[in-house]
Amino acid sequence: MKNDMAGALFVLAGALCFSTTGLTQAIIAADGATPLAVGAIRTLIGGLALLALCCFRGKIPRIKGWPAKNLAACCLGLIGFQLFFFKGVLQAGVAAGTLASIGFTPVAAAILSAVFLKERPAQSWYPATLLILAGLWLLTGADLQGTTLNSLFFPLAAGASYGFYLTFGKALVKNHDPLAVMTVLLLICGACLCPLLFTEHATWLFSGKGMMAALHLGIVTMAAAHTLSLAGLSRTSASTAATLATAEPVCAALLGFICLHEPVTLLSASGMVCVIAGSLLLVLLPKTLFGKNNR
Repeated sequence: MKNDMAGALFVLAGALCFSTTGLTQAIIAADGATPLAVGAIRTLIGGLALLALCCFRGKIPRIKGWPAKNLAACCLGLIGFQLFFFKGVLQAGVAAGTLASIGFTPVAAAILSAVFLKERPAQSWYPATLLILAGLWLLTGADLQGTTLNSLFFPLAAGASYGFYLTFGKALVKNHDPLAVMTVLLLICGACLCPLLFTEHATWLFSGKGMMAALHLGIVTMAAAHTLSLAGLSRTSASTAATLATAEPVCAALLGFICLHEPVTLLSASGMVCVIAGSLLLVLLPKTLFGKNNR
């Protein structure tokens, strides 16, 4: 399916929902909420919230006839990202881990979609992706001191995992409702991640603040964010969707500045401008930048 502006805007809306994750985690971190516990509970709540919505609409997802290969690859991609990303941040550091995982996702998605979907990126994807990668580098403060190739293994694995999810998610939403697809994926992934709640500190869930945070993380940062992203993915290429999803750190940085009064440096401000410019390039010129599309 060809790229269009509506698809790009859906993906950006999903990125905006994703961006509230860091702010919400910061609020409950002092109560002992660990990243793995947060990842597990928000995935499970997100799946249950979408299932409730499907029941309300009278459209219970039925996976009979769904390609098992695509479904399994999507689930492995989502679970892999949750596990590899947090492990990668611990080993490589927040700046290097985030830059490597988020920055590698568009590249991985472009390669995987070319191999499995025979889908070539639009010409505008190339300059937009370079611009956004430069922006991510500036946004992290270019703080890569002490980073080794070994420490980047898990962040890169996280980026590849999310690329898998986007590529095979694209294959699923070609023939199925994005809401149904996301409901099934989150329920399966939530069930697989549930054991983490018994190994991680989870008493924060039993406070009023913890419950509200968990509901926000599940409903907004998982259910709404992923459903919007898949809706956009059904109308744009996997490579374009992956690149647009990198707008999430910019939204998160702005929320940190507004709500947590975090400082904004010249480097981070320049990075935001680059990421926004690259995203606008894909939104306004979703098919091509130089003449006809190369597909």
